[in-house]
Amino acid sequence: MHGALEKRVEIGVVLQGGGALGAYECGGMAALLELMDEAEAAGCCPTLRAVSGVSIGAINAACVVGARDRKDAKRRLNGLWDDLTLHAPEFWPKQAQRDLSLFGLPGFYLPRFDLVGFGTWTAYYNTRPLLNTLKRHVDFAAINRSDTTFVITAVNVESGELKRFCNRRLGSDEPCHITPKHVLASGSLPPQFPWTEIGQQLYWDGGLVDNAPLGDAIDAFSSDDSVERILVVLNLYPLRARKPRSLADVEDRMHELSFGNHVRQDRRAAERVNDMIETIEQLAALVPPGAVGADLQLRIDRARRCKSIRIVDIDVQGVSNPAEAPGDQHAEDGQFGLRDFSRAAVRRRRDDGYRIARTCLAPIFAGLGPASQRQLQTHH
Repeated sequence: MHGALEKRVEIGVVLQGGGALGAYECGGMAALLELMDEAEAAGCCPTLRAVSGVSIGAINAACVVGARDRKDAKRRLNGLWDDLTLHAPEFWPKQAQRDLSLFGLPGFYLPRFDLVGFGTWTAYYNTRPLLNTLKRHVDFAAINRSDTTFVITAVNVESGELKRFCNRRLGSDEPCHITPKHVLASGSLPPQFPWTEIGQQLYWDGGLVDNAPLGDAIDAFSSDDSVERILVVLNLYPLRARKPRSLADVEDRMHELSFGNHVRQDRRAAERVNDMIETIEQLAALVPPGAVGADLQLRIDRARRCKSIRIVDIDVQGVSNPAEAPGDQHAEDGQFGLRDFSRAAVRRRRDDGYRIARTCLAPIFAGLGPASQRQLQTHH
């Protein structure tokens, strides 16, 4: 190792749901894993402490944690998105290439043909192909033995409760043996996809309740005061948008606001919590030593852990041209962007996700230690 240059850094990642927009996460995770390799070579000691995900984010998270190492994680992510790409003829119009996914996505979902029972349908597609895709690209044995906390969410159809499936104990949640069905449950978005049954319970996509499981990743950080903690949140939905000019634009904007703003609300809530923690610390300093009970001290220490986390929000739709501001919606990621698995869209999103994430994260990694400040660069 590098002796005095070593610096322990815990990294947590939050991966949202967003259908085909998940290709941004493929590129963003590649940049993060690459920067972790460079930081390690430069004298830091970065650890991927937790990856939380929902829907397509749960699938991407499974590829990352269900891998032998960082290199293998990038290989698995790239393989997954190669399989999730629709290779329509290049001369087809963009709209036709995008809408081809309505007829199914090999390795993910297929349309139903049991039209006789249409009146009792609860979903338009079947998702059995995804189970085989997950087995091909995810090492579930690696997930279940990993030191990285893997946590994904799904909502119970009947009780309405959000369920956390995690490979390690997380707060009051006991660990469970993660299988492809748990990941499938997290991505069972109605009415397109059917619910997934696990242990006689029915589950839908966890993004219906919380599309950015920020707290799940925070809960996984250690309480070691000597560790620096970084929470990376890959935002798939833009904060700002143009004024809607049609009902389709209105629907698109409603979708962005309902699925994309939770993480920003969580961030503001965390800031308010930090204000309260600072007040508690100032009051605690006035109390004589030993006067604070062990249980209260434990809760104060747990609260301090949240305060010491650096949260990095990355809007992966980013800036597509100099006239736009960070956070603006990409011109091609409107109402139908979630189902655009065309070759050009997936390739662009992977490239943009990589570029934007590396640009945002490189200065942070460069500040982790003296050696890294000299060696890490924003771009290759």
